[in-house]
Amino acid sequence: MFKVYKKYYQFLFKYGWQFIVFIVFLVGLSIIESIHPYFYKLFIEELPSGNFQMLFNILFAYSGIRVLQLILDILTYFFGDSVLLPAAKDARLAVFKKIQDLDFAFSLSRSTGSLISTMKRGDTAFFDLHHSINIKMVRIIINFLVIMWFFVQIKLEIALVMIISMILNMIFAYFLIRININARKKFNDEEDNISNVIVDNLINFETVKLFAKEDEEYKKLKRQFLPWLTELWGYANSFRKIDIIVGTLGEISMFLVLFVGLQQVVDLSLSAGEYVMILGFVSSFYPRFFELIFELRNIGKHNVDIKKYFDVFNFDTIVKDIENPVKKEYAKGEIVFDNVNFSYPEGRDDALKNINLRIREGQSIAFVGYSGAGKTTITKLLMRFYDPDSGKITIDGVNIAHLTKTNLRSFMGVVPQEPILFNDSIAYNIGYGAGTTNLHEIIAASKMANLHDFISELSDGYDTMVGERGVRLSGGQKQRLAIARMILSNPDIIIFDEATSQLDSESEKLIQDAFWKASKNKTTIIIAHRLSSITKADKIIVMDDGEIVEVGTHKQLLKMSGQYNNFWKLQTEV
Repeated sequence: MFKVYKKYYQFLFKYGWQFIVFIVFLVGLSIIESIHPYFYKLFIEELPSGNFQMLFNILFAYSGIRVLQLILDILTYFFGDSVLLPAAKDARLAVFKKIQDLDFAFSLSRSTGSLISTMKRGDTAFFDLHHSINIKMVRIIINFLVIMWFFVQIKLEIALVMIISMILNMIFAYFLIRININARKKFNDEEDNISNVIVDNLINFETVKLFAKEDEEYKKLKRQFLPWLTELWGYANSFRKIDIIVGTLGEISMFLVLFVGLQQVVDLSLSAGEYVMILGFVSSFYPRFFELIFELRNIGKHNVDIKKYFDVFNFDTIVKDIENPVKKEYAKGEIVFDNVNFSYPEGRDDALKNINLRIREGQSIAFVGYSGAGKTTITKLLMRFYDPDSGKITIDGVNIAHLTKTNLRSFMGVVPQEPILFNDSIAYNIGYGAGTTNLHEIIAASKMANLHDFISELSDGYDTMVGERGVRLSGGQKQRLAIARMILSNPDIIIFDEATSQLDSESEKLIQDAFWKASKNKTTIIIAHRLSSITKADKIIVMDDGEIVEVGTHKQLLKMSGQYNNFWKLQTEV
């Protein structure tokens, strides 16, 4: 818990002078709003005298205090917000940046729905903790201290009764709050499960429609609501326990304090004015004490939410940039895998075994093999989504581990097997890799990717929104857009991952012609199942079970009685 609040206040203390001014105004506000019952005593004691001037002076002072309270209240919240609002922004940006900096494996092991729920609850908790701890708790504590000071001045016995009752209430509240927080944790888990089902459905909306599974998805969500409702009832009932027990104890405590004070009045140890003051203090404080219990509960709840929010900072980046990296302006494109071995931390062992491979500058290399043979793993290591367990990978003689990941990946243009697009315009998605909005350049790249004619037929042209994850485009259109994006980024090294798998034969030929033109004199890595797309490659690497088993040109491999020859026959013989 200490680490959570340390991180929380690091964001707030960044705005140090505003926080100090906020605290000064808050303390002043808390003291002034706590002393109202003192004026009740002054009025009661002075009323019998009939001294109008004195009564007017008391009224004027009381009104002045209330005006000052209003001013301090406005200033307190203004300076509080001047700390909270930018700090909340900083926290959200820091969490987002940390997620961006984490390894590829992090995103694979996290549910999008759960992560979104965690971030939303954490951001809400950031705001609510400020109001619960920095404002409400401080005001309640100062209110109690002011009351104790007045009570000690009047009668120590009354102060002791109130202190003892407070201690007993806090003991009961502690256990009730623990029950409530545990119920909150269980409910959060079920809420995340609900979010997972909904987000997963929305992401795969097209698949649901294709297989007419709307009713099944509805039933799945309905089933998920059964444990959700159970935990929600448990969570709601934990509040009722607090209401009943703490509310009853509070009323008993208030009665005892007033009873002791009443005895003092009868014994003439207290004046009527002092008793009215005690009545005013107690009747105003115990509702605040009840509020204190709920603020403690809220703090516990917010602590659960913000702890999960800040937990992202506890994840270590496995693939780290070194402190003094090499800086390369461009890459010639000579790539060497030197005895590389690798196993996925979350998957099977020996994904790659003893990989030794030299790719010359400007050479085109194609990887083929069965699914799971290690083809895509090669590119993931090259882009440093993971680091090898042993061996090294160099570009132009420089170990890629000595480059920053950003610098390394800036040399590469990737056309993935399943392009994921931003929910933005076609122009934005094409220009994304190059960071450009120049429409002339975007159109030129689209023409090379055989995409321009299709875009020209759209009513909004290049301003057409593609939808979430590119849902408004077909598979082939998304692939051609990804190719245009790669062409426009003008990379030194091109990675082509099954990028024509969803194209018809005519489109594939056009894309292949554009691709080979765009990749001329550039180091090119192709991963393909369609062997017809790689016959022009300078070298073809056949992989099986994480190892290189065959190497050669298309013609050389056809002369062998190996896997490539077998793959070719399967794809070409009718």
